[in-house]
Amino acid sequence: MTELTTEEARQRLDVSPQHIRGLLRVGKLDGRQLSSGTWLIDEDSLERRIALSVGPVRNWSALSSWALLGELSGEPNLVTISTRTRARVRERIRLTTADEIARRVASRTTVTRYDADDLLDTATDMVPTGEAALDMLDTDLSPRELAIEGYVSTASMQEFVREHLLIPDRRGAIVVYEDPGLFIGRDYAPVAVVAADLARSTATRERSAGIQALEEMRQRWLATRTK
Repeated sequence: MTELTTEEARQRLDVSPQHIRGLLRVGKLDGRQLSSGTWLIDEDSLERRIALSVGPVRNWSALSSWALLGELSGEPNLVTISTRTRARVRERIRLTTADEIARRVASRTTVTRYDADDLLDTATDMVPTGEAALDMLDTDLSPRELAIEGYVSTASMQEFVREHLLIPDRRGAIVVYEDPGLFIGRDYAPVAVVAADLARSTATRERSAGIQALEEMRQRWLATRTK
């Protein structure tokens, strides 16, 4: 694990030292505080923060983000939205690059890592996404030997954590996305959701593959509306 000083992290994010300390306090950056009071920041955590940064523009709302990913997945009724919102979502697909889409929809769900005694049993109650669902995407990437990443499929998050005796761990092997109730009973998340979740990765190849998959879906979507 590579660690950075507060000053190095500040320069990478182009923010103040106070902002870095604030991110550490609320858990948006991973780090450890020495007895001297000095912070050391996990570089992977910082790269993840940079990857999900949308600069000065606002993230899209969770509802419109899910609607957009539903459109790209060929599931326009994934969430219920007004005619006006649907028109806005479709205009965003026309005008927004896949890279920006990945950044703008990232805040639609929160992600928590856990450890558990029985990883495979826990995985049976999850709807795979991201790296755990690479077979949904046309990519030459291979998943890690044990990639457990997904949405809760059978219960509320609280019940899921309690049933599987999950322990929050920032380096845990189980990556759980907050379930908005869209995936109960599903085998997989919609394909654009899988790609968008893969694009959250701090690994360059995985992130690039997710963005490429989103762009391919976007181009197919555009083609059906220009014929």
